[in-house]
Amino acid sequence: MGNTVSHDDAAEVLRQSSERKASQTNGNGPWTVVCDSWHESGERNGGRFATFATPSYRERAMQSAGWDMSTGGGFPGFSQHYDGDGAWVTAYHRNIDGPDLEPLVLVQRMHGVVPDAYLISEEFRLLLQLWEDKTTGNFYSLSEDGSKELAIEFTGSQIRVRTPLLRRYQAARQLDLLLFSDTRVFVDTDEGTDTFEDLREEDHVENDSVVFLGVGDIDLDQSQVFSRLLVKRILPPPPQEKSRIWPWDRDDEEYPEFIIGEDEDGRPVRFTCEEDKLANYFGMNPDAPNYLTPVFFKPEVLKRYYDDPALYSVTDGRLRCGHLWGVHIDNGNPAAVMVFLGDIGRDIPSSHRDHWRAYNVPPLAKMSESAFRRSFLAQFAESENPEHLFKNAYLAIQRNWIEKWGWGLYRAADGSDAELIQRVRIPLNSTDSEFEAQLLSLAKLLIDLLNEAAIAKDLSPVKDEKGISKLKRFLQANGYEHVDRDIALLRRIQGLRSRIAAHTSGSSGQAFLAEELDGLSKTDFIEKLMREATQMFADLSELGPNG
Repeated sequence: MGNTVSHDDAAEVLRQSSERKASQTNGNGPWTVVCDSWHESGERNGGRFATFATPSYRERAMQSAGWDMSTGGGFPGFSQHYDGDGAWVTAYHRNIDGPDLEPLVLVQRMHGVVPDAYLISEEFRLLLQLWEDKTTGNFYSLSEDGSKELAIEFTGSQIRVRTPLLRRYQAARQLDLLLFSDTRVFVDTDEGTDTFEDLREEDHVENDSVVFLGVGDIDLDQSQVFSRLLVKRILPPPPQEKSRIWPWDRDDEEYPEFIIGEDEDGRPVRFTCEEDKLANYFGMNPDAPNYLTPVFFKPEVLKRYYDDPALYSVTDGRLRCGHLWGVHIDNGNPAAVMVFLGDIGRDIPSSHRDHWRAYNVPPLAKMSESAFRRSFLAQFAESENPEHLFKNAYLAIQRNWIEKWGWGLYRAADGSDAELIQRVRIPLNSTDSEFEAQLLSLAKLLIDLLNEAAIAKDLSPVKDEKGISKLKRFLQANGYEHVDRDIALLRRIQGLRSRIAAHTSGSSGQAFLAEELDGLSKTDFIEKLMREATQMFADLSELGPNG
């Protein structure tokens, strides 16, 4: 308590105008507070809570601003009553406050022995497929494209939920959302409570809220008046189809048009990727382009997926996001990526289609031979893309050497390099950064991860000997035919990594790079290194303990 204030100033505080506004707009913005409490001794305290209610309960809820469920409510328990014959009946209830009320937050009181637990309704989490981050306690929604968005946030005593998720759950269950607030403010004044009588408000309805404001005093040595504001907001559910849960999960999907050709004047010809509007081999939409119309894209379209290997995988003929979604692609030709028009609309999430459209190009390239044979001839066909051949060979040499030598030629990558084999690629563009990144990845895969301990196990020790030199002596000792060729390749990559990745902007670095490229583009040069490494692996696979 501090110095007393004037009547007008005290009245302004006791009205709680800002808190009234906050309570009556909670649920309008991107976040809705569903649980909170605060206590500032002698000045203000309060809390918020929320629950779901059946529409049949709405009339009863509108009769009072009081909380229909308190924090700590909604738990299982028993009730007892007398039946018509006077017998004592005990009944178990899954929700002691049901059936008209359902908790969103279950507050498990531990009475100071251990911290209280704040639990989110299991049905809410499961229906909306929310994932809990055990480190923070926050929950995330998983989008159809595999991305995570914060859905429920715990900050101190406050819990807030993304409003669209609450509305979707309301729509699915056809439940009202009741948002409660109870706030008290205290004012030091020499005036009695009766002088603030005009501030009192009995329970009354204001739009979608029920409001109560009471004024009282506290029997203390110093005069202090307080007001208590109760606000209950009742939000009816949207229509059930707004839940965006099956069978209403694709109603608002957008299907943009993609370039599928050019007219006689060279202008792009576009058509929707919506599956139901395309022709097929069963007579559907005969005047429309076929579902299997090839659509081409710049290679850069795959960069966002290569760069996030924890979520996405780009393999020979396939792009997938975990087990959430996947689409067949033709990436057999390093110069372009092809996807069938119908597959874009059926298999690529709506939220990713604008990304793909940004890289859409006219059909100047052709479908790769491997994709054609797989898609139209139902034949097995190995990719002709040097990137795929390199990755397959890298993994194969590991298996081969473990079988023959009892150890792998390379150590398993860990930490930030754990997904290196997924990230390495033929450069998707001609930028220095893309070229350097792939050169660095090749150097790590082919040189830094050499299993030096196993390679040098039976060799005489040489002070400060590096991995490539150890491998050279090992291969020579075992009569390998292509020692000079393969060691030269590894030393070349090592030298490129040291000279170019560190000094590309300098004139000496640029001159060195130009000499190494020898007229090749950066993309073609990395492709050449991959081909040479693939051949190295093929020959090394023939080497065994007996030479």
